[in-house]
Parts: sequence; C-alpha cells; structure tokens
Amino acid sequence: MPKTRTNVDREQKMTEILDLAAHKLRSGGYNAVSVAAIARELGIAHNAIYWYFPSKDHLMVAAFEHIVQNVIARKPKGSGDVVKKVMWFVDQIADFYPLRASMHEQAQSSDVIATYLEDLNERLRRMTSHVLEPYVPSEELDLAVASFTATVQGACLAGIQPSERRRVLGYALQRLIGGSRVARPRRKQA
Repeated sequence: MPKTRTNVDREQKMTEILDLAAHKLRSGGYNAVSVAAIARELGIAHNAIYWYFPSKDHLMVAAFEHIVQNVIARKPKGSGDVVKKVMWFVDQIADFYPLRASMHEQAQSSDVIATYLEDLNERLRRMTSHVLEPYVPSEELDLAVASFTATVQGACLAGIQPSERRRVLGYALQRLIGGSRVARPRRKQA
C-alpha cells in the first residue's frame, strides 16, 4: 500500500506527477503512460493522481502543456536574427512532433485532448503570425502563416536530419520575410 505523503505540498506533488508523466509521454507516447504506474513510481495512491487530474486525458494534456511551457521557459532572451530565433524554437518542438501526432490520434476519441490541441494550434498560429507580421503585408499574413506552419509540420513529420530541416525551413522563412539573411521589418503605412 502506498504511503500518504502529507508532508509534500500540493504544488510539489503536481510537479512530480507532471514531470514523470511528461517523461513517459516523450519516451513512449500516449499509450506508454499508465496512471497506476506513475502512482507506483511516485509512491502515492493511484486515486491521488485523480485528485489532481480527473482523467488520464486531463493528465496527458497537462503533461504535454508542461513540456511546452518548459520549452518556452528556455527561450533565448533578447533581440536578434529572426531566422535564428525561429530555428531554435523549431529545433525544440521537432523532437516531440511524433508525440503531437500521437495526441492527434487520441483527439479523435477525446474532447479534452481535441480542445487542448485546438488551443495549442491557435497559440502556435498567433506566435507565427507575430513573427511574420513585421515582414509580410497584412493581406498576405494568413497565407504566410499557413504556408510556414505546413512547411514546419512537413519537415518535422518527414523525419529529415536537423541540419537539413534547418536549411529547408530557413529557406522558406527567408522567402516569406523578404529574402535576406537578416530581414528588416517592412515599414508600416501611416
């Protein structure tokens, strides 16, 4: 019988659960995560996890978001070459693109996961729009965002080597933002 760990506060317990669930999710996808196995490894009661997360799908969404937030927290600070910044971000998310595909598969039968992925896709679309907006005419922005997003998804899902992926995405991004290595934002019309 697992011990109750009343001396561990709620936030610490949630972090421990999320860290382990994220690790299992990254290493084996949705099906590699077992609520019972996580509880055993952490030495807590199986039902304790459901105290924090009402279902396995809620835990998966929280674990995936935990991964996303860890990437965002490591984001390089300061200004610089927009291509380098975008390539850094894509390098970070490329490693868990297969995981995202696994989550998309689960979304077919889970409203919780489907809603989360819709939100995540919208956040990524807004981020991409924010990056491209200074360089792309407003009437072309939605198309530019869709084009670059599809290029990133294709490059990540194709499993090409990171150096080739950077080359392909760098080429596409440079064409979208004006063709120069260090593009300059277009001037806004008054």
